[in-house]
Amino acid sequence: MAEPDEQPQAFKIEGGGLTPVGPGPEKASFDPTVLDFGHHAGRTIAELAETDPDYLRWLERHPSGARYRAEIQRVLGVVRYSSDWER
Repeated sequence: MAEPDEQPQAFKIEGGGLTPVGPGPEKASFDPTVLDFGHHAGRTIAELAETDPDYLRWLERHPSGARYRAEIQRVLGVVRYSSDWER
């Protein structure tokens, strides 16, 4: 902790400008059949359909699962219609 008479100092940021973040070029292609985040990272949607289908149902509704929705619906055999309001 700082001494009472010391003023807080800003920390120095190295580098010149913006630094890109993210998976990088080696992970640039997205595979909607394999989760790339969280506790189940590296597991396939099909594998999770067998072991934890409730998680897939939750993920389908959650914003972080938006890019996996089509695959989840395909694997679980769910057909969504525009009139399906019971979600």
